[in-house]
Amino acid sequence: MGDRPVYACRCHVFKIDASTKKTWIPAADGPVQVSFFFDPSKRAYRVVSIDNGKLIINSTIVAGMNFSRTAQKFGQWSDQRANTVYGVGFSNEDELTKFADQFEEAKVSVTRDTLSPIGSPPPPDHQDAEPDRRIMSPGPADSRDKGGNFDVEPIKLTSNLEVDHGDSQNNGYDGTVESQMEHLKIENDRLKSSLGQSQHNIKKWEIELHTLRTNNSRLQSALHENARNIDEWKSQLLQFREENNKLRNRNEELEQEIESLNRNTTHSPKLNKKVSKSSLKTEEVERVKQILEKVTAELVEVKRRKYAA
Repeated sequence: MGDRPVYACRCHVFKIDASTKKTWIPAADGPVQVSFFFDPSKRAYRVVSIDNGKLIINSTIVAGMNFSRTAQKFGQWSDQRANTVYGVGFSNEDELTKFADQFEEAKVSVTRDTLSPIGSPPPPDHQDAEPDRRIMSPGPADSRDKGGNFDVEPIKLTSNLEVDHGDSQNNGYDGTVESQMEHLKIENDRLKSSLGQSQHNIKKWEIELHTLRTNNSRLQSALHENARNIDEWKSQLLQFREENNKLRNRNEELEQEIESLNRNTTHSPKLNKKVSKSSLKTEEVERVKQILEKVTAELVEVKRRKYAA
């Protein structure tokens, strides 16, 4: 005949830090099922909890073992065989009361069996009264909040681990709950203030980043526009230079013709007409030179602005 489950609940499970003996270490990431088992052959009770296949509580209740309430929703007991202290946190005080009553009832039964003669009948089992309701029950629906989390009272322990089970008053730890709660409130306020300041800085940096991105986009657009203008002005400059070269060559040809004509003393009307045309071409050459100089100045100014940006 194996162990029979007699009670089950859901709660947060903790173990004492073996190095400091003063702080709790969570045994699981969230609330887990904790069950009481009774072995009729050994007349023994065990508290067992398994999380993802890992045994996090395996505590045999013995005579003299004491379950202590150290906070409104938190309790603990010392296990000499496991050389540790277990802590359990519930979402409300009623669940803690049920657990404490079950623990006390199991301890009384074990103590009575220890004092009773061998061969006497085992103590009555809770499973006989209401087996379907209490066995492996996850607890009442109101034991968790909407997010499935449980509210566990944080406890800071200040005493060392007691291993003398003969003295039930010294089992477990006496936690300075009020001072620890006050310390946690101060720390919580400090963290809230830091979080608010961080959020304010994040908003400010987001605005600055948006401004920098906007300015960068504008500068890139202006740079592209200047590049297009430079290409256009270069094309115009080449055209003006070609035209200027043609006019210069033509002007030289006309000047040569004029010099040749000046050597003759007699001028015909046809020659006068050519001289007049040559004068007009000279004026046109001067005008093209002025345009070329203006375009060159504008190109130099654009390059200067580009490097300045």
